[in-house]
Amino acid sequence: QHQMWSAQFLQCDTRQWASSAGLGTMGYGLPAAIGIQVAYPDEMVVCITGDSSFQMNIQELGTVAQYNLPVKIVIVNNHWQGMVRQWQQSFYGERYSQSSMEEGAPNFVMLAE
Repeated sequence: QHQMWSAQFLQCDTRQWASSAGLGTMGYGLPAAIGIQVAYPDEMVVCITGDSSFQMNIQELGTVAQYNLPVKIVIVNNHWQGMVRQWQQSFYGERYSQSSMEEGAPNFVMLAE
């Protein structure tokens, strides 16, 4: 969902947007942002990601720290695997199975510090 919202509401110049294009690749954002930041060290790189997507590759914060990369991370924290929940809501009679991420979620504010 965060990919669709970002694509709808952000205005970017040509070749200034990277997305998995809705191909369902949870966890794409942070590693992609790292690669882009390495390729374009003088540009500001912002990773807009969902809370579940971020957790798929949370260990890459170590890479960001190790190489002192100035990647900005914006987490859309709705406590759900957004697209999974949307499909469960729309096509599976609201039978939510393992898509809530509220229990056991990390404290994102503490991680940011």
